[in-house]
Amino acid sequence: MNELARKYYNIFQSQDEVKHYYSPGRVNLIGEHIDYNGGLVFPAAISIGTHGIVGKRNDRMIHLFSANYPLEGVFKISLSDLSFQKEHGWANYAKGILDELIERGYQIPFGFNLYVEGDLPTASGLSSSASLEVLISFIANDLYQLGLTRVEMALLAQGVENDYMGMHCGLMDQLIIACGIKDHALLMNTATLEMTPSRAKFDGYEIVIMNTNYKRKTTDSKYNERVCECSTALKQIQNHFQIDYLCDLNPKQLMKIETIVKDKTLFNRVKHVVTEQDRVITAMIAMKNGDAKWFGSLLNASHESLKNDYEVTGLHLDLLVEKALKYGAIGARVTGAGFGGCAVALVEIGLIKQLIDQVGKEYLELTGITPDFYQVTFEEGVHIIDNA
Repeated sequence: MNELARKYYNIFQSQDEVKHYYSPGRVNLIGEHIDYNGGLVFPAAISIGTHGIVGKRNDRMIHLFSANYPLEGVFKISLSDLSFQKEHGWANYAKGILDELIERGYQIPFGFNLYVEGDLPTASGLSSSASLEVLISFIANDLYQLGLTRVEMALLAQGVENDYMGMHCGLMDQLIIACGIKDHALLMNTATLEMTPSRAKFDGYEIVIMNTNYKRKTTDSKYNERVCECSTALKQIQNHFQIDYLCDLNPKQLMKIETIVKDKTLFNRVKHVVTEQDRVITAMIAMKNGDAKWFGSLLNASHESLKNDYEVTGLHLDLLVEKALKYGAIGARVTGAGFGGCAVALVEIGLIKQLIDQVGKEYLELTGITPDFYQVTFEEGVHIIDNA
């Protein structure tokens, strides 16, 4: 019996057979804020994530406990009432998944106990919420033998995030968490759901994730605002171009687009989306050629675009990126929604300790906040662990 199973038995006072599930977080190397615009993205599932220990119940109740929110205690929820309730906090993600499955006609004949424990920092841009959603989708698919594919589980989780939780995200987070491949990142076409694995490794360099630890306050509303801005611009452009998504455009068309989208802010959003798509395509060439410096320069250009055209970075992220480039990174950029959260840096292996020490010191001096750094490996998507 592993330690998490012991904790489960302690919380639920049960000796029933349990299963151990694991759902990773994710990092997006390049291709930010374009998954909801039909673009190419380049994420990987990572070695920090969310564990779930599950035991079946013989009634129609679900009992939920998170070691990350111990003061909230055990949520006791009936399968006959899965409506969103703000006071249920993180448990709403589980409720949303089950509610959607029942709405779709799937049979959910019994409840379960769930113990959750994760090491993903919340509100960090490493997809703690998507990790939880996909975990619940995978657990339900396994417990109730629903026959969902991994892509279907990702789509289910995204639908719950959009319609139940009210966060109008794209599919990237859920898809990579469901479909990740060990030691690889996946080039994903979010319009067609086509996925191409890549080892995403440069000799002599590693990706370091840097967490601002800045508590974001308006991320959800600002994210939804960017989605709305892109949608508004797309409608204007569709009066002149036969396109389904902003990512159907290319950089050569931006001069023409500027005469159509006259609002400067909306045009800047389009400019970021179109140029970021081009950077992803170029990044694949750099990776194929093993050219770390070229790839690093694309990370830098991505951050500048997210800062100036998409306006989603902010003081804390900009500081981390600036200091990382000063102390050994050859490229760095925000990863995730922005407005705080995390950045990624491509760093020569021999300089990683220097970067962590010096960036941490100067960032603390300037912000009063101690940042965190993660050296992660790329892992497989959501799965069962055998040693519960």
